[in-house]
Amino acid sequence: MDLVKLSRRALALLLALLALWLLWVNGSGSADATTQRLFTPPGSEGAASAGNELGLWERLIVRQSPYLKAGQVLMGSGTAAAENTPYPEKDENTDGELLWTSTDSGNATGDSSNADEEPPPSAVPQAQHVIAQTLLPATDGSYPSVGGVFLYNRTSQAVDMEALAQAEIALGGGEMGPQILIVHTHATESYTKAGQDNYQESDPYRTTDDAHNVVRVGDEMAAAFAQAGLNVLHDRTLHDYPNYNGAYTRSRETVERYLAAYPSISVVLDVHRDAIMGENDAIYKVVTDKAVAEDCAQVMLVVGTQEGGGSHPNWRQNLAFAMALEWRMNQDMPTLARPITLRKSHYNQQLSVGSLLVEVGTHGNTLEEAVNAARAFAESAAPVISELLG
Repeated sequence: MDLVKLSRRALALLLALLALWLLWVNGSGSADATTQRLFTPPGSEGAASAGNELGLWERLIVRQSPYLKAGQVLMGSGTAAAENTPYPEKDENTDGELLWTSTDSGNATGDSSNADEEPPPSAVPQAQHVIAQTLLPATDGSYPSVGGVFLYNRTSQAVDMEALAQAEIALGGGEMGPQILIVHTHATESYTKAGQDNYQESDPYRTTDDAHNVVRVGDEMAAAFAQAGLNVLHDRTLHDYPNYNGAYTRSRETVERYLAAYPSISVVLDVHRDAIMGENDAIYKVVTDKAVAEDCAQVMLVVGTQEGGGSHPNWRQNLAFAMALEWRMNQDMPTLARPITLRKSHYNQQLSVGSLLVEVGTHGNTLEEAVNAARAFAESAAPVISELLG
């Protein structure tokens, strides 16, 4: 038996023992109350032993262990892309043209719903040297956390992570049809050229070639979700080309059309790539620990709020959803996930509960690393989404 298989079996056994301990804890009430709250939904204390009313994170542990859940593999006949599903027709009054003029700050004039807009990217120097780093949360208490899930809060909003860890997550949709929508507000974002990944740039670290930008990353994500039995739509529109300004306005229109055409959609993922620069134009790429996975970028979930303007009353539901995904990533592939980032802008996430922005790698990563990360993310997220959809 090779070392990888042995390690996987050891991990499965460890998770099984952990799950059994948690089940015993819920039944006996003899362990730390914080741990009980983390894995038990409100109002169900002591109910696990009586009626299988386990919290979401606890149910995922049980699902993950073949010793506890008979090793059910989530495979199915989901749809990986939108080739066979008609794209919702555009309203004749919104033909994709720039609907507003950006200010110096990148925000729309007179419309707080466009507060997500960012200024056009400045010229990015080509990589002279790329520094690989595995970004881990600070353990000095500056990042609030629960159950190993860390939050980088860039807002003034108070967040009770323990309460969110046990909160019910009510995704929309629920009808027969597509369940997940993948879009790209900044679809032309691309990665450091390497090997066979040599492409024509439209701007530094940007290309309209779908085989080399984040659309390719979305393809991999969609395929992994489909292999897990989920029905996926992948919109390939280049919302940031030829005009970068107004990209969030245009992607919002796209999401609204899909939600109207397919009420079954429960999850909306806006897939991007990050950019991290250091001193002397050093470019950083974010990678998982090599002991965990080779050639794999890190993933960051970004949750928007209404602090930057506009109405977004359900942002805490999105944060609870992100926390559940992050927790599962930590179990499946430690160091895959960077801390969740909470931002002031809403990034169109006010349109639907279950909406997240997913940053896959940085411009310093290679496309191969980003594609590997996209698959790892989707393989971890799929059982969480399946559990929430029932």
